[in-house]
Amino acid sequence: MAGEIILGYDGLEESRAALKAAVQVAAAFGRHLVVVFGYEPNPLGGEVRDLRHAIREIGAKFGEEATQLAHGFDASVAVEVELVDDRPAEAILRAAEEHDALLIVVGAESRGPIAGSLLGSATYQVVHRSPRPVLVVPLPAEP
Repeated sequence: MAGEIILGYDGLEESRAALKAAVQVAAAFGRHLVVVFGYEPNPLGGEVRDLRHAIREIGAKFGEEATQLAHGFDASVAVEVELVDDRPAEAILRAAEEHDALLIVVGAESRGPIAGSLLGSATYQVVHRSPRPVLVVPLPAEP
């Protein structure tokens, strides 16, 4: 089905906030939600096969978590999980292209501008490279 809602999800608080918004959008438009976890171990450490496997297992757990949370928000939304062997931004953008996404949803990263620029920001890359609409969801304000 074309026109899916794509969510970049890594299990952090920011992506959980984005999950809730993504479920609401998917329900409102009658679309499926595709939860994307992108991973690519740094090859500078030598052999990465075991590391890649471990990260994939973590991604699968995040996918299960996202599916359970999504169904808790709205059980009518169909959820698909994709574990993509690529950097997070690349994985999200590729999934959006493959699914002809209606919208990409990502969480606002809370690292701050210096850490974000040094470590890279998947949210920043998606926002600035996507030809599709991107919804950036901030963390809820604390009371």
